[in-house]
Amino acid sequence: MIDHGSLTGAIGAYLTGVAVTSAPWLLTTTVLMSLRVLARHQGATAFRSIEQLLTIIYALTVVLSAPVHVVVSRYTADRLYDRRLGSIPAPLRRALAVTLVGFAAIGAVTMLVLRMPLLVATAGTLVTVVVGSQWLMLSVGGGMTSPVTVLHAFGLGAPLSLIAPIAFERIFRPGFDTGAAGYLFGFGLGQLVTLVILFHGVLRALPRESDESARLWPAFTEYKLLAASALAYYMSIWIDKVVVYIVMGHTAAALYAAVSALAWFSVIPAFGWIYVQIETVFYRRFRAFYDDLEGGAPLRQLRARAESITAETARILRGAGLVQAAVTLVALVSAPFLMRLAGLSPDAVLPFRLAVVGAALQVITLLLILVLYYFDLRRDAFLMSAALLVAEAGFTLACWALGWPAAIGYTAACALTCAVGVVLVRRRLGTLLVDTFQSQPFAGRL
Repeated sequence: MIDHGSLTGAIGAYLTGVAVTSAPWLLTTTVLMSLRVLARHQGATAFRSIEQLLTIIYALTVVLSAPVHVVVSRYTADRLYDRRLGSIPAPLRRALAVTLVGFAAIGAVTMLVLRMPLLVATAGTLVTVVVGSQWLMLSVGGGMTSPVTVLHAFGLGAPLSLIAPIAFERIFRPGFDTGAAGYLFGFGLGQLVTLVILFHGVLRALPRESDESARLWPAFTEYKLLAASALAYYMSIWIDKVVVYIVMGHTAAALYAAVSALAWFSVIPAFGWIYVQIETVFYRRFRAFYDDLEGGAPLRQLRARAESITAETARILRGAGLVQAAVTLVALVSAPFLMRLAGLSPDAVLPFRLAVVGAALQVITLLLILVLYYFDLRRDAFLMSAALLVAEAGFTLACWALGWPAAIGYTAACALTCAVGVVLVRRRLGTLLVDTFQSQPFAGRL
């Protein structure tokens, strides 16, 4: 899309970046906000049950699926790199089957714990299965299918996820009040359409011949640190909300979760920009470095390649910082208007502004972790993710003890981890050539 050199190509590329990085949680948050507006006439109790349930479903699916889709996407990338596409279908099929069964069980247990009515529990379980499977197919489909397929999937599924809940209410309400279940079934229908299109796109990209002896479990053993890093990072998105719920109660946690969800809208442009830059210019320089390394290029050329990667990393960090700073500034200024639009009280303005700054720092932290992923620095990536998780939990608890807003703790934790990440990545890129040679299996014999 970028190579077309046209405005439509560039727009399509950045929309694809948004779809691949943000689509499921973006849709969930959009539905929550739209239901907050559209469901007022049904009373606060009905909406609160939908809001709570969708928030819990999203949190469970994004956290529990993270280790799986990170390892599956890495396994797929490895097979694409060594041109063994026949080893992809069987493990992917098994991973999808385990995901479907696993999230069906997780969804059912969650509905049981929350004591939801049967119809709501059924709808909630189906949504859990669909969204959890969608994360898996998106992690694979983002690299294997055409970007147009990803755009079509969310271009059709997203509007349907917003329209179908209203349609379900209009159709069934005269004879049967579906309440929260109707909204959930409608939202799930749109998500199902997205999942089917993604699945079809991946299926078309896979070869007809499949190596049934290929196994995915060795990849989990090899990439256990990547799986642990993904789990820690996605837990860090939610741990502060859990701490607030435990020490301050449901009401404070619900307000804080709503504010944080709105704040994360501000990182969408940066997410799209990072994805496009990482998958185009950065990837080309990265691949050129390792192609020269494998081809036996002279040391002078390898040093030049390593320096170009360092320069490109710095450019991406600066660009992401500028994009995020611009959006963050707009969000900070328009905070009172946004809180009124979302139906939140004026007391939410300060927590929202703090959460916007924290989200900006966290997306830069994620970019730093991605750079570490690229160079297979798994331990460093895990330590950064774990540090973010522990810092958020500890700082949020400390803010509660001091009587400060919880968002201060979240922002401080993101700032600290981001600063440490910048220092770590700069140091690692400075020794990239030496680290790369030392990581080779023959290094001990040189």
